[in-house]
Amino acid sequence: MLLLALPPAPAAAQTMPAEMFRLAEVLGAVHHLRTVCGTREGQLWRNKMIEMLGAVGPTDKDRQELIARFNEAFHGTRTRYSSCSRSAAAQSDKLFEEGQRIAAELAVKGFGR
Repeated sequence: MLLLALPPAPAAAQTMPAEMFRLAEVLGAVHHLRTVCGTREGQLWRNKMIEMLGAVGPTDKDRQELIARFNEAFHGTRTRYSSCSRSAAAQSDKLFEEGQRIAAELAVKGFGR
């Protein structure tokens, strides 16, 4: 099951930093963990990924890689954490903080709008 499938965006002038790929993974994992732990945020984290793709305007190749990383992290996390546990909640908090840090660093570097 593909969680995210979007039409290609126009090619970007900027080189995609490695942190952007990690942020896609964090968003995918958080999407599952926050859902399984009952936060009732719905598609919030999937939508954050879509917003990121729109703001960054990656090349087709980078866009495909970002989406693949989101999906792989979602599915991998779903395999590790099928229900909410102390460990799942702690991992969610850890990833949430990592995602905030990465997003702030990317904003300073001028990625996104």
